[in-house]
Amino acid sequence: MIEIKERGDGRIGFRVRVHPASPIDKLLGWNPAGELRVSITASPVEGKANKRLIALLAKRLSIRKMDILIEAGEKGRSKILSAPETARNALEKIPEI
Repeated sequence: MIEIKERGDGRIGFRVRVHPASPIDKLLGWNPAGELRVSITASPVEGKANKRLIALLAKRLSIRKMDILIEAGEKGRSKILSAPETARNALEKIPEI
């Protein structure tokens, strides 16, 4: 189930489940809990995995890295991110798993 929420400020919010220190960087898809599962090669040390997550999402969503914000969960695997409303179509095209 894809779970993207409008925030009313021109941005959307969505949940992400990160799998750090994975063999490849890849958007795995939306899980049944409504989270976007993402594997990241960077380890979760000194924010490296968060930086890689933002870079991967920015490239896939065709937006600037600075436009993606980690709203909650900066130090955990489950995060709430926000992005401009223009990213909605690209997020909805990511398949469910």
